[in-house]
Amino acid sequence: MEVAKGDRSVDESVISVRPLGDRAFTIQWNIPLEEGRLAATAQAIGLLDVAWLQETVASYSSITFYMRGSELSIRDAARDMAGVLDRLEQRTLPPQRLVEIPVVYGGEHGPDLAECASRSGLSEQQFAELHAEGTYVVAMMGFAPGFPYLTGLHERLAQPRHDVPRLKVSAGSVGIAGNQTGIYPVDSPGGWQLIGRTSIELFRRQEGGEPFLLRQGDTVKFVPVKATSSMTSERVPAPAWSGTGSSVPVLRVLKPGMMSTVQDLGRKGWQSCGVSVGGAMDEVSMRMANALIGNDEGAAVLELTLIGGDYGIERDALVSICGADLDAAADGTRIPMNRPVYLRRGTTLSFGSALSGCRAYLAIAGGIDVPMWLGSRSADTRARMGGGFGRALLADDCISVLPPSKHAAAIQERLRRKAEEGTARWSSVAWSAASRSDRVVRASSAQRARQPRAIALRLLAGAEWNDFTSEAHEALLSAPYRVEASSDRMGIRLTGEALTKEFRNELQSHGVVAGTIQVPPNGQPIILAAGYQPTGGYPKIAHVISADMPKLAQAVPGDRLTFELVDAGIAERALSERERDLAILRAGMLSKYVY
Repeated sequence: MEVAKGDRSVDESVISVRPLGDRAFTIQWNIPLEEGRLAATAQAIGLLDVAWLQETVASYSSITFYMRGSELSIRDAARDMAGVLDRLEQRTLPPQRLVEIPVVYGGEHGPDLAECASRSGLSEQQFAELHAEGTYVVAMMGFAPGFPYLTGLHERLAQPRHDVPRLKVSAGSVGIAGNQTGIYPVDSPGGWQLIGRTSIELFRRQEGGEPFLLRQGDTVKFVPVKATSSMTSERVPAPAWSGTGSSVPVLRVLKPGMMSTVQDLGRKGWQSCGVSVGGAMDEVSMRMANALIGNDEGAAVLELTLIGGDYGIERDALVSICGADLDAAADGTRIPMNRPVYLRRGTTLSFGSALSGCRAYLAIAGGIDVPMWLGSRSADTRARMGGGFGRALLADDCISVLPPSKHAAAIQERLRRKAEEGTARWSSVAWSAASRSDRVVRASSAQRARQPRAIALRLLAGAEWNDFTSEAHEALLSAPYRVEASSDRMGIRLTGEALTKEFRNELQSHGVVAGTIQVPPNGQPIILAAGYQPTGGYPKIAHVISADMPKLAQAVPGDRLTFELVDAGIAERALSERERDLAILRAGMLSKYVY
C-alpha cells in the first residue's frame, strides 16, 4: 500500500504499510531496530488518544494498528499514522527485570525434545543445556494471555513449526518456533515444538494485582529442574461466580447446551498482552438481539452453539433470540425469533438442535450481569476467564441481569398486559426484524432435515498472497472448502485442495485479525474467528471481509465455503451498509409506534 506522509511518500526502504483485512493494518520496519524500540513506540502512540485507533500490537519488526468504527478507510488511517510516527518523540521501556523460569526438559513435559535435538545434531541433554544457557528478552507478547515471544535463541536450536498444530498444548509448555522460544500460559492449540514445561503461572486470573508475570523488555533465564507433582496436576481454574449477592437470578440452567457462554462485544485493548478480543462470533445477531429489547448494543448475552439447552425463568423477563434457529420453545410451544418476547416466571425456555445456522443469541432486558474482567463480561474458555464462570454454562448455573432501561421496561409491560389477556405463558409482537436474504432465519418444517449449506464469503488478499502459487490462488477462489468439526471460536478449520507456497520459509510472529486465513505447512487453511490469538506466524493468504464474518460464524461442520476476491472499497462499503442497517433498526426500536 502506498501511503503519502505530508507531501512525501513513505520511504519503503525504511517502513512499508500492509493492510490486514479491512479494519487493521501493519507498519513493517525494514531496517534493524534496537530491542524494545517498537514496544516503546506503540506505548507512546497509545498515550496520544488517536480517535480512530482501538489498540496496537508491537512485534519484532512491526506494529499492527486496529481501527474502531467504520467511517475511516485504511488508507486514510495509515496516512494519519505515518504522520504521527514522523512527529513522535521516541520513548523507552521501563528498566529490564530478570525473571527466572524453572523448566523440566524432555519426557512427557517436552514431547518434541528428541526430534528437535536430532534435527540440531545434538543429544537431548546438550539441546536442553544450550537452551538453558541462553539469556532471553521478551520482544513481544501475543498468541495467548501473557505468552512471551523470547529473542536470544542459539541459532543451532532453531526449529520449524509443526505441519499440523496440536489441538491442545498444556499451560506451562516451553516451545520453539523458528528462531524464537516462548511459554504457553494457558491450555491452547499450538504449532510450536515442545521441549519442556514449567509450573510457574504466567497468567493469573485472580482479581486484583498484576495479571501477567512477564512484560515486554524483561530478561528471562530458564533453570533446569526435576519434575514435581505440580507438573502433572491440572491447573485450577478461577473460582466460579454464582451471581451478585443482591441480584435475583432470571435464568437457571436446567440442561446445558453444547457450548453456551456469556458474550459481549469483546475484550478490546489487551491484545498487546496476548489477550484475545473474543466476544460474540456473530456480532450482528448479538447487536440485533440487544436492540430489539432496548439494551445497549454491547450488553452481555448468551451465545448458544448448535444445541442450546433448557433454562428455567426465575422471574418475568423480556428476551429476544437472533442468529441461528435452535428451535426455541416456551413450555413446549415454539416462540418467534428476531422480535421481543415476554416470558412469565416459571416458564421453561428450551432450545433444541440447530435447524439452520450454528449460533443463536439470547438477550435479556438489562443485559447479563457478570463481573467485568479486563473490560469485558465475555467468557474466554481457553483462558478460563470472564463470563462469570470462565467456562461454558453447566446445570444449576444462575444468570442475573442488570436493571433494564426505561424503554425495555415499557416494552415488557406492554407485552405482559398482552399475555394476561390470554392464557399463554409468553407474548410477542407481530413483526420481525429479520430482513436481509443472507441472514440466518427460522427454518420451515420442510427444512428440518439439516443439509450442508454453501456459504459465499468475500476476501481481501493477504500480505503473503503473492508467496502462494497460481494454482493455490485458483483453488482458493474456485474449489469449495469444507468446515471441519475441529473448528471452534478460535478458528474455523477447513479441508480442501491444499494451498501451496512457492517456497517454504518461517515468518516472524506478527499481528493478525478475525477473518485472517492462515495456511499452515499442510496447506489446509484456518480462518481465525472471534477468539483468535492476537499474533501468529503462519502465512496469511487472505482475509474474510468484516461484513461477512457473521456469515462465517453461522457455518457448521460439513458446510462448504466458497470465496471471491474483492477490493478494499467493496469491503468498506459493505461494512458501512451493515452499520447503516443496524442504525436503522436501533432508531426504529425507539419509535413509539412499533408496538
